[in-house]
Amino acid sequence: MQAQTLLVEVRPDTGKQTARRLRRQGKLPGVIYGKKAGNIPLAIPLKELERLLTREGENVILKVIITGEGEEKEYAAVIREVQRHPVKGVINHVDLYQISLDEKIRAEIPVILEGEARGVEQGGILQYGLREIEVEGLPADLPETITVDVSNLGVGEHLTVGDIKTPPGVKILSEPEALIATVVSNRAVEAGESAGEATGEGVTPAAE
Repeated sequence: MQAQTLLVEVRPDTGKQTARRLRRQGKLPGVIYGKKAGNIPLAIPLKELERLLTREGENVILKVIITGEGEEKEYAAVIREVQRHPVKGVINHVDLYQISLDEKIRAEIPVILEGEARGVEQGGILQYGLREIEVEGLPADLPETITVDVSNLGVGEHLTVGDIKTPPGVKILSEPEALIATVVSNRAVEAGESAGEATGEGVTPAAE
């Protein structure tokens, strides 16, 4: 995972008036904290952050360059929390956690299913399990996504976390027995739906 540069400024104060002023300027209040950084309030360019989130996702490793107070500082960091407006969905605040590129970190990595499952061609239905798995490794070794080939899955077969192969230096922390994908028969799905209708309970559809 390659570090992406994010240019930010030191935020002069943390009051509500400052936050409103920053937003009018197209910036976002945030903070970076950690062993070396301490706790530094930031003004972050909103469009640049949104571009990074769209292109790289929240697991991106950042090279944060901070200007202000007469000096420039640089830290490696990850996004710890993105706070959004509960109704509008716009970003209100971002917490960045300073890391060391020489120390292992934990991260949630998206799982991407690849291929057309053999069981689907036979009339089965592919159902998803975990969409992300937790891993540990040096920041530079962590993959942006983990791709799992489901081509050989027949009806009644499944893949678990324990079947996933990771790059060297990356350790999976999620439970090995946790389901990643399975192919079920149409009959099993129909039987489940019928049972749900008979008991008056809803049936949750498979994720697409």
